[in-house]
Amino acid sequence: MPAPYDLFGTPGYEQLLAVLGAAEESHTRYERTGRLPDLERALVLFDAVLDRTQNIDLRGAAMNGVGTVLWSRYERFGEPADLDGAITLFREALAPYGTEVTVTTPSYWTNLSGALRLRWLRTHDARDLTASVDAIRTALDSTPPGGARRSNRLDSLGDALLSLYHLHGDSAALAEAVATFRAAVACAEPGTQEQTWARSNLAEALRLHHHQSPDGAPEALDEAALLARAVLAAVPRRHRLYPRFLSNLASILAERHRARADPADLREAARAARRAVAATPAGHPNLVQRNAVLATVRRLQLIGAADVAAPAPGVLDSGRGRRSTRRGRRSTRRERRAVRAWVRATAEAYATTPEGHALRGIALLNHGAALGTQAVTEGDPHALAAAIELHRKATSDPTMDVSVRVGCAHLWALSLIGGGESRSPDDHAAAMEPFRLAVELLPRTASYRIGRMDRARQLGRFAGLAQDAAACALELADPELALRLLEQGRGVLLAQALDARTDTTDLLSRLPDELAAEYARLIPQLDRPAAAAFTSSGPAGTGAGHPAPGTPLAGEDRHALAERWDRLVAAIRREPGFGDFLRLPRTAEMLAGLGDEGPVVMVNISPLRCDALVLREGRVRCVPLTGLSHAEVVRRADAFLVAVRTAGDAGRSLSHQRDAQSEIRETLAWLWTAVAEPVLDALGLRADDGPGGESPGRMWWIPTGPLTALPLHAAGRHENDRDNLLDRAVSSYAPTVNSLVHARRRQTARADRRPTAPTAPLVVAVPAPPGAGLAPLEGARAEAALLAARPGARLLLDEQAVRRTVLDALPHHPWVHFACHAVAADDGAATGQVLLHDHDTAPLTLTDIARLQLPAAELAYLSACETTRGRGEYADEALHITGAFHMAGFIHVVGTLWAVDDETSKELADHFYSAFAPRHPFPDQTAYALHTAVRALRDADEGYRLNPSLWAPYIHVGP
Repeated sequence: MPAPYDLFGTPGYEQLLAVLGAAEESHTRYERTGRLPDLERALVLFDAVLDRTQNIDLRGAAMNGVGTVLWSRYERFGEPADLDGAITLFREALAPYGTEVTVTTPSYWTNLSGALRLRWLRTHDARDLTASVDAIRTALDSTPPGGARRSNRLDSLGDALLSLYHLHGDSAALAEAVATFRAAVACAEPGTQEQTWARSNLAEALRLHHHQSPDGAPEALDEAALLARAVLAAVPRRHRLYPRFLSNLASILAERHRARADPADLREAARAARRAVAATPAGHPNLVQRNAVLATVRRLQLIGAADVAAPAPGVLDSGRGRRSTRRGRRSTRRERRAVRAWVRATAEAYATTPEGHALRGIALLNHGAALGTQAVTEGDPHALAAAIELHRKATSDPTMDVSVRVGCAHLWALSLIGGGESRSPDDHAAAMEPFRLAVELLPRTASYRIGRMDRARQLGRFAGLAQDAAACALELADPELALRLLEQGRGVLLAQALDARTDTTDLLSRLPDELAAEYARLIPQLDRPAAAAFTSSGPAGTGAGHPAPGTPLAGEDRHALAERWDRLVAAIRREPGFGDFLRLPRTAEMLAGLGDEGPVVMVNISPLRCDALVLREGRVRCVPLTGLSHAEVVRRADAFLVAVRTAGDAGRSLSHQRDAQSEIRETLAWLWTAVAEPVLDALGLRADDGPGGESPGRMWWIPTGPLTALPLHAAGRHENDRDNLLDRAVSSYAPTVNSLVHARRRQTARADRRPTAPTAPLVVAVPAPPGAGLAPLEGARAEAALLAARPGARLLLDEQAVRRTVLDALPHHPWVHFACHAVAADDGAATGQVLLHDHDTAPLTLTDIARLQLPAAELAYLSACETTRGRGEYADEALHITGAFHMAGFIHVVGTLWAVDDETSKELADHFYSAFAPRHPFPDQTAYALHTAVRALRDADEGYRLNPSLWAPYIHVGP
């Protein structure tokens, strides 16, 4: 009997279609039951079709089928060749169609996307991940709205975006993943497997959203837990994905325990994680993730058993980079059991994670940390040696994720010096290698690929690294190296901003035309505000075009621009004489740039040791601060914050307020004894150099870590005019030495071309922002009236002071004064904002301000609360409102460390501006004007002296 032909003459067409159907049915049965004979039969049948036809549609379907079988086999046995073969077959199935869209090509694109993403997880090759995103978007473009296929493909896109978040830490990709998973859930039929998968992935995305959100997004964790439990209830225990769903629930509950310390969550997480691992066969690719979740749970159980913030000395805590210092107490039996359980879990996770896998670095870091903890709790030198070797291995591997390398290098160094208790010079000399490498790599964790706040979060994971490295250098009596390490490892975002704001006229004239043109194109684009979406509205990921600098930048375009920027920097550095392009200036250059206007004092706070680096007359001198410790600074800073808030709270009793003022005075006296007095003694500044003789001289403070929250400028016992800094020096602050050098150069350049016409100030006053629920600032209204009388002043009052108007006005006024409420950068939203009239719909955030480029800016006076307060983990990045104005280009900024009194702020402004000529202020006198105004307030009467919370919060940042 002759074989039937299709329309194009393919012999046996109907029979071949039937064979394809039987193959797909066998594969579906395997997916449901996990029986290997079904998988093998599907492969035989798909191969049979390939052997018997040249019809591109039938061959495409058969190649896609063999690819899905190989994918399933990879998931079962973990053989990389199977996954590589699947990807090749999906691409071969698509090749004959080019850009043509058929009924089947969207399915092929979907499968290609999923397989590429799975291979990225194994190889960490970012090209696979980018290709995966492109493939699934191509599939979605041809998928009608609604239905199972739409849900399935949206789910795949969400998963790809989630992978991009894991790779780069890009919050825009995470936000779009959450929205995409929600859309997948919405268009799936209730009770279908598509809905189950989408809900499971949404739960995981919500967990990550909680972890990444500044305010913790507590509701996200509760929704995630509900979804994860619903998913488990919807599938039978023998379902092949049941272990995955168990592991997801364990991960969510572990995260919720970390947020709320509920023991019930941790117990349930432990049960689910154990069951997930036990139900996953050896060699299964997803065993890697499930072992990682179990290791995380074991670590949390150890923390609960030891009742500490981190497992052991020398082990970095994932949230703050702090280390426990509980070396003086013997570990309990319960702690030792918990440590061993953690070591076993991390060992298993490390053993099952193959080389090149995206989670290999994390597995290595965690196992090294567990072994380091075991070395401490059990005094096991073999565990310590093994930990050091693991950390060394990861640090030295250039293919490893850079964040993992930085974390491992820090742990390697701390392990060598025993948390600082060993004082052997050899130990510290050995630790310098990993310390220097960690600090050198640190800026690479804050790539332009991600937005400013994402970069800050990445850097915040390594808070304290630069200080530890500098402390190690000081143990080796190398203060210049300590200075360089601090400059490399602190103020990374500020350094990026300074690079973009440096006058490059001479630079561009010496570069080849094509490099100069690319530099001029990219610089204004890199700091554009982040768009809410990750997906580009133009050609995906091209970064094409030259939109205005204020145009929001989609994450996809930001990644493309970052790649162009990296290529450009590498090309420029290959040019003769440009090898140090955008690298930190040499120490001698920085010291020369400071001049001789007064000493600069960088106070390094580390658990290893505390010191002041005094920069003066081209030299760096170390002044050990033996009466200071990291733990004491943390304790004092926390107590001080409570005290200043109590002192300014009209709702508290007078006795509570008096006690708070006493705490503040005691803290200022401690700062004098522990920090200021030893430094002044080393500088030879005697008590009679103060107000009794000539005016006090200038000095600059660069505090680090937790010391940034305390008022060094007000250190002292203010009941006399001798033992306090306010009467001995005119203090200013700077975020970094390099930023101070940069500001001095700009001030000098501005002085050479300062106009003789009056400087027209911009005055922004919003005494009562609508809907904020804050007390009206009548003093702010009076401040505004005072400054509005200046020649040429522009006043934006109440409803005139809206975000767009203020941002448009700032470039036209070198002198600005804000008199309004502000929200500190550590109050939930993390970004900090000035409360303008439209704050509820269009907030003016520190990110908005920091991205401005204002070459003519001179003086910003911020008469608002807590403008210099930021989140603790960002203390070394100057991520607060005061820092944002300085980053935008204002050479001098007057800000506040805590909430200020309305009437006192008006008085201070009166004193401050009286130091300037009525028609033209001279910003280079800003520090003296503020110093004089603060002293006048303090000395007004005894009541002020006894209430330092009123006069001590005001600070000057600048040259």
